[in-house]
Amino acid sequence: MENLSLLLPEIALSGFALLLMLADVWIPPKHGRVLFHLALLAAAAGLGLLGLCASNPAAYQGVGTLWTVDPLSVFFKILVLASAVLVLLLSVDAKRQDEHHLGTYSGLILLASAGMMLLVSAVDLVMVFLALELISISSFVLTGFERGDQRSSEGAIKYFLFGAFSTAVMVFGLSLFYGATGTTHLLKPVPQYSYATSTMFLLSCLLMLVGFGFKVSMAPFHFWVPDAYEAAPTPVTTFLSIAPKVAGLAMLLRVFTRLIPHPALELSALFSFLAMLTMTVGNLTALFQTNVKRLLAYSSIAQAGYMLIGFVTADALGREGVLLYSLVYLFMNTGAFAVAIAVGNEEGYGLEGFDGLAQRNFGLALVMAFFLLSLAGIPPMAGFVGKFTLFAAAVQGGFYGLAVVAVLNSVVSVYYYMLIAYRMFFVPPRTERPVAPGLYLFSGLALAAIAVLVIGVYPEPVLSVVKISAEMLP
Repeated sequence: MENLSLLLPEIALSGFALLLMLADVWIPPKHGRVLFHLALLAAAAGLGLLGLCASNPAAYQGVGTLWTVDPLSVFFKILVLASAVLVLLLSVDAKRQDEHHLGTYSGLILLASAGMMLLVSAVDLVMVFLALELISISSFVLTGFERGDQRSSEGAIKYFLFGAFSTAVMVFGLSLFYGATGTTHLLKPVPQYSYATSTMFLLSCLLMLVGFGFKVSMAPFHFWVPDAYEAAPTPVTTFLSIAPKVAGLAMLLRVFTRLIPHPALELSALFSFLAMLTMTVGNLTALFQTNVKRLLAYSSIAQAGYMLIGFVTADALGREGVLLYSLVYLFMNTGAFAVAIAVGNEEGYGLEGFDGLAQRNFGLALVMAFFLLSLAGIPPMAGFVGKFTLFAAAVQGGFYGLAVVAVLNSVVSVYYYMLIAYRMFFVPPRTERPVAPGLYLFSGLALAAIAVLVIGVYPEPVLSVVKISAEMLP
């Protein structure tokens, strides 16, 4: 196949993931954590390969048979693998980790990451479908990984049923696309009449949007999110809240802003409405949550709504806003879940577990406050820079109503984020037992906190990288 070497990181990662799963048979459970370290090394090696791609585009970027490797895809692949590295760090110190299947767990994280990396490079709908299935199957198993927990099994079943439905709808859309155009390859010329006169072509695009909307937790395709996120092991929840979302958004950017521009389909108003609905549903529902995992689940829905602004505007500034906010979201959401894991290991995941956290571990409470301020978009945190870029794209594109709704939603979100901060600093602790994150959890927290602060205070280098990475080859 043409330019198969462009997919070397994905091929190597998939092969190593399968070896990790086989290792479960031979390595005793007491040595199972070695597999976590091997998975970390594999993901780090993948990041090194992608760094090589980014530093030498002429040699490591190009168009293959069903895929393309360009600055946009390399950027999102780096985000996916960075998310995998951080989640594996969080997993080492997470409570209730099954010591007997650490190879399978690590392998599934890497397989899902490989699927997302394939997705962001796909330029053929058949490859899009196969990548989505690899992501979905790995995610279903990870969600129900705690087999002794009935809620975990229930969440996995709900996730599977919603996922199967969205897949069926998307496959129907793919078949309609083939019927309307005679091809599944997105780089081949699509007859111009399709944009204006073909109902079949338009319907195929809307049905494909359902499949992508499921992955990015776009309303009204978000119903699986709260139950799946609450039921899954918390490191898995962290992974599902970030990596599939940014990979799905990358595919939306490639397909509906470049290859089949949604303004040409006259769907901008619909997509603007979906973005407003997504952020509003996420924020308003988060107001009533008493479990921190469910609260962060609805928060992630709202964050997807903000990122969809750049997709709606379909211009260069909008794409840059999506890339920037995806990078910021990776660190601030991972950091918030890392603190939740540290507290949840001792107290569970009810909001009352954060009562008096500042008196039990002031540094942990302070870092959590930084992440919450960033998620709310308060300066000088990195979240403010990301939201400002997206809101500016909406204003520049003439989507004034979308910009107003986004600002109002950001104001609403301050309430439930600051509710956690209030509990940490102003509510007496229920116990005097200190909260002490392990070494790996502390490492993930430190990386996330440094990134959130540095990007917020000095964003210029990141903005330069984002500007370069927003370019697409096809």
